[in-house]
Amino acid sequence: MAGLLSLSKTMQAARCPTDELSLTNCVVTNEKDFKSGQHVTVRTTPTHAYVFTVKTHNSVVPSTIAFSLPQRKWAGLSLNQDVEVSNYTFDTSRQYVGTMSLEIDFLQKKSADSNPYDTDKMAIEFIQHFNAQAFCLGQQFVFSFSDKVFLLVIRDIEAMDPSILKGEQGSSKKNKINVGLLHGNSQMIFEKAESSSISLVGKAKTRGARQSIINPDWNFERMGIGGLDKEFSDIFRRAFASRVFPPDIVEQMGCKHVKGILLFGPPGCGKTLMARQIGKMLNAREPKVVNGPEILNKYVGESEANIRKLFADAEEEQKRLGANSGLHIIIFDEIDAICKQRGSLAGSTGVHDTVVNQLLSKIDGVEQLNNILVIGMTNRPDLIDEALLRPGRLEVKMEIGLPDESGRVQILNIHTAKMKQAKMLAADVDIKELAVETKNFSGAELEGLVRAAQSTAMNRHIKASTQVEVDNEKAQSLQVGRSDFWASLENDIKPAFGTNQEDYSSYILNGIVKWSNAVSDILGDGELLVQQTKNSERTPLVTALLEGPPHSGKTALAAQIAEDSQFPFIKICSPDKMIGFSETAKCQAIKKIFDDAYKSQLSCVVVDDIERLLDFVPIGPRFSNSVLQALLVLLKKAPPRGRKLLILGTTSRKDVLQEMGMLDAFSTSIHIPNIARGEHLMEALELLGGFQEEERAHIAKAVKCKAVWIGIKKLQMLIEMSLQMPPQYKVQKFLALLTEEGALGSDKRVAI
Repeated sequence: MAGLLSLSKTMQAARCPTDELSLTNCVVTNEKDFKSGQHVTVRTTPTHAYVFTVKTHNSVVPSTIAFSLPQRKWAGLSLNQDVEVSNYTFDTSRQYVGTMSLEIDFLQKKSADSNPYDTDKMAIEFIQHFNAQAFCLGQQFVFSFSDKVFLLVIRDIEAMDPSILKGEQGSSKKNKINVGLLHGNSQMIFEKAESSSISLVGKAKTRGARQSIINPDWNFERMGIGGLDKEFSDIFRRAFASRVFPPDIVEQMGCKHVKGILLFGPPGCGKTLMARQIGKMLNAREPKVVNGPEILNKYVGESEANIRKLFADAEEEQKRLGANSGLHIIIFDEIDAICKQRGSLAGSTGVHDTVVNQLLSKIDGVEQLNNILVIGMTNRPDLIDEALLRPGRLEVKMEIGLPDESGRVQILNIHTAKMKQAKMLAADVDIKELAVETKNFSGAELEGLVRAAQSTAMNRHIKASTQVEVDNEKAQSLQVGRSDFWASLENDIKPAFGTNQEDYSSYILNGIVKWSNAVSDILGDGELLVQQTKNSERTPLVTALLEGPPHSGKTALAAQIAEDSQFPFIKICSPDKMIGFSETAKCQAIKKIFDDAYKSQLSCVVVDDIERLLDFVPIGPRFSNSVLQALLVLLKKAPPRGRKLLILGTTSRKDVLQEMGMLDAFSTSIHIPNIARGEHLMEALELLGGFQEEERAHIAKAVKCKAVWIGIKKLQMLIEMSLQMPPQYKVQKFLALLTEEGALGSDKRVAI
């Protein structure tokens, strides 16, 4: 028997002093022994114990405990029998009554009648009468209702699970208990006793209305879902909470069930998996899974008929069973294929429009169904007709985004579980380390990573001969190790929404040359921008413009700041990737980069060479207004809630951007200077290498009284050109190149 037992005392069984007290279901003692409202355990034999709630009465002799006749029959007690009585304390987290099934009959057969008794009113009165009392499985007691006395027997007690509406894992399981404490939200089910003539009406007379739709055996890991705990909890709260409650309560509240869910997000993040597993979690009909394009048919009216067929079973069952109808789940994969914006397809036959109309009428039309749940999936929610997304239709819109670190741990554990069981996962594989290194990987990409590591490991055991053979002896000891995962990370699997290191590493091929403190200060300012993006809740969008003369190293510095940020998403929006694009195509390409950035928690976008993106030429002057407007909007558009974005722009024409009104779109601007001092030029030459100390001394002497003005990128190019000359001519060639490029003037600007 659950509960906390205290020291017991021996008491003597007695008859209940009054008829009124016998109807309370309480044992009666003297107040010197126990207080009213206490719960006690009465032990009649070493193996039989019963829990009761206490009331006190002056007529009861101290050290005696009074029972009603049904209580004595149930516990097998005789008058004056000695029993052991002790305090009983309920565990309120596990022993509140959720649902209690009671068998009911007239106490005396001669008082039987054929009048119908309303079980809903009976349940209300029962809870008022017996609130905060203890009840045991199999207990017999009497209950007075409508001037009749009934005999009740407890057939089943289910504990209330307070976490059921939070959508927590395992919250749906019904726990059967032997002892429970009744409370105001307990559910009563009255069932007619066998051979009884009692007539019951109302919704509290059948278990069918009380069955939970939640399968008690569902489990995230076993279902293969990882990293979606929060999303699943939110879906549960919105879509299933109302279905857990009994239909009569839902009806009294005037509550309508959620009939549609839209799952959207990047490809490979688990939308289809979640929709498929929702059907397994629910005690519902087998879900109907249909791909969007399958609905479409070349014959007139067939596409609409296909929609009607999907809902036919649910319609028939609702007509037959009403509120007690089971839940029918219809899953649309790639729903954007059939539910595009109406009127958006010029020159089409209008099939898409009529399919959308048919679907709308079935979900939320005049003869609406209340026993359906439509789940749609897409990675293009912007294409779906807005009428389908309003409340009453696909009203729960849930983004299934890229998993965070803890989610990636769950997913990797799921995909390596069999290897662990078979002891084929090497001890040096650290799942948490892999989760840290796989930023912005989708669930599908993590699964691909595990497969690639397995392939790498298996490849070691293949003999390289004239034919492909497996070394069976070594294959028996096959293990997938840390090196296999790292090789797969470097060579095989790259995240679609992640950082493409090859993209920006080419911009910092020769590293950053810190020819003066100005370069260190710029990198320091960049670090501040990164920290602001990471830490500030007030500025989820941080934008900075790196401006300066041509060849001053703006793009390299922007790429270095981006790399040092270690953000999971880094992309460079560069004009060299958009050669030959029309204005519209260029706008779409830029928008896609930003849309991808919004899907990551932390993102950095480098908008390189803005004047080239704008097709600016000084003759005319001419530029693309469409691209300008797109950039202005995207530079000011805050990322979605919970996401943070750093935008770094580079330009050599600050004056042009000022005229276009783009300068105001950036939070701040950082000036990237040219080399303008002789000592800075010599510092750069020393850091870049290529010249010996004597050669550098000769160059220093040659530029001593000359003005200096050159960008670091241009300087690197001139050094490399001069190094192609024979050693005795390279200094002379370097100085000639400096003069030709206008890097050295005749006037002395800054001396060494």
